[in-house]
Amino acid sequence: MPQRIMLPYSRSGASPFCFYALILLTIGCGKTGVLPSSPIVAMIDDNGISLKEFRTAFNEAKIEGPLDEAGEPVKELKRNLLNQLIERRLFLAEAARLKLTIGPEELEQATDRIQGDYASGEFDTMLKNRQIGFDEWKEGLRQELLTQKAIRQAVPENIPIADSEIQAYYKQHSKEFVRPTEVRARQIVVADEETAKAIRLQLLQGADFAASAKARSLSPDKNQGGDLGFFTQGEMPEAFDIVFTLEVGKISPIVKTDYGYHLFKVEERHPSKPMNPAEAAERIRAQLTLERREKFFSAWVAGLKEKARITVNYQILYQPLGRSEPFPESAHE
Repeated sequence: MPQRIMLPYSRSGASPFCFYALILLTIGCGKTGVLPSSPIVAMIDDNGISLKEFRTAFNEAKIEGPLDEAGEPVKELKRNLLNQLIERRLFLAEAARLKLTIGPEELEQATDRIQGDYASGEFDTMLKNRQIGFDEWKEGLRQELLTQKAIRQAVPENIPIADSEIQAYYKQHSKEFVRPTEVRARQIVVADEETAKAIRLQLLQGADFAASAKARSLSPDKNQGGDLGFFTQGEMPEAFDIVFTLEVGKISPIVKTDYGYHLFKVEERHPSKPMNPAEAAERIRAQLTLERREKFFSAWVAGLKEKARITVNYQILYQPLGRSEPFPESAHE
């Protein structure tokens, strides 16, 4: 499957799609005519994707580093991006065929949810940076919600997975199912390094860690003696990973983070071990369900493409996007 290019929509960059992370653009909401000032990159039935729309999508895509637009990697990137835009048009057309709609309340709830992800003023800054108005952004969101509805109708949420399939998968992939090492640790957080040094010296001399946390720590878990509970590597901020290098009962060096100066102590350690079939069952079920849904999705998209008349002008697609002179006429391929 071609790599999908993530286009910015919400603050986190994550799409609210419940299945495929395809983020819709906020442009090109209506049908596009073939205008001399806006060459057509692709036609989907009687709906065109203009060079202007494609250029905007390309500029908004998260592409790092210098680009050699004559090179094959950038051509492949352009093909993948255009494929996403074509699929977008097909999804919206299917939503229209199914007479799907987004009500005002549904749209407002989604708008409020996304705006709530932004700190004060950041949402307006995002619109300004993208050079779009609020109404244009909101129309893009409406189209995104329509696409979600169309996908949900085409791709089943719950696909039955037989226990025998789960057992067979476990036998073939048992080495993949390992419960990672987990530790139970405590922490003390203070505001300055000198205080941390003094507390660490006391701890090394035998002071009780839990009592010291209750008395001195600035962290909310101080009331539990700094107890962080059990966690695996990667579940906590990266600075906390030092606990996985400590023996049980040992005091960590001082660790500086944005929150202050930390001291850690490992109380218990559960080493990694293979999962038994019962422990792995739900993970396998989720994995097999996702694979089935991906197949449903791929087949649905392929069906939409087969029924549509899709033509692409590769001569225009591969032109450097910074070029301003008129593009030559070219037959669609």
